[in-house]
Amino acid sequence: MYPRVSDTLTSANAGKYTVSIRLRPGGLSFAGVNPDDRADLFFEEIALDRKKPYVQALKDTFFSHAFFTYSFRQVFVLCVNRRYTVVPASVFVEKQKDELMSFAFSSSGYRTLCEPADDLEAKIVFGMQSDVYEFCSRSLLRPRYAHAVTRLLSLWRKQSLTCLPKQQYVALHEGVMYAACFDRGALCFVNSFNCEDMADVLYYTLYIWKQVGMEQLHDELYIATDAATYEKVSVELKEYVPNVRAFVFPWPEAPSGAPPDVMAFFACES
Repeated sequence: MYPRVSDTLTSANAGKYTVSIRLRPGGLSFAGVNPDDRADLFFEEIALDRKKPYVQALKDTFFSHAFFTYSFRQVFVLCVNRRYTVVPASVFVEKQKDELMSFAFSSSGYRTLCEPADDLEAKIVFGMQSDVYEFCSRSLLRPRYAHAVTRLLSLWRKQSLTCLPKQQYVALHEGVMYAACFDRGALCFVNSFNCEDMADVLYYTLYIWKQVGMEQLHDELYIATDAATYEKVSVELKEYVPNVRAFVFPWPEAPSGAPPDVMAFFACES
């Protein structure tokens, strides 16, 4: 299926758009926004041929659609995986990032990347499949590599600065849960989990709540997910934590159905 991108997107005016190519198991999404016109944006999910190795299916998709080669204002390649860690900028050493990832994650075949999270005074160090990284670097014009959690953390921290209670933030999409806790802008906890069902979501959320030492009646829990999932999760969690709210992204024009990290991309890159 040919992705339904913006009607105004052409090779001639692609320079107006900042785009994100979000890589996930079995597919990708293509999203773009014109920072000079917040209403001019697009988002489309693209399934890849699961019978082929991921990088080959990715190549086939790129070569089938010319817009991947356009000269955009900026191209982000967004990695969606659990191979990441947050390192304080004060102790980060560029030459040691490979050693750090080898210690944290045992499997091979990944390229170690990092991006700054200046508002957190940290670096997000993450892994990307080496063959996928090499293909994207050859095929895209000056791509910037980013992790799905980075912009979520940025938005969550910004909101927490204005709140006196501690906040736990959770993003749920496609069986993965990103979670972080903040105390007036200070990051207290960050991790991600595979969640196959509601029981997993409840377990990890409440375990984090207890581990961080949050107060049941005073502190707040924000959930970023689709409306149907939020309805189910919030009903269950309110049995234990009364202050459960939907996290509202500061982007009313963003398309419905976009994953939380893409919503954060729209909000941070416009």
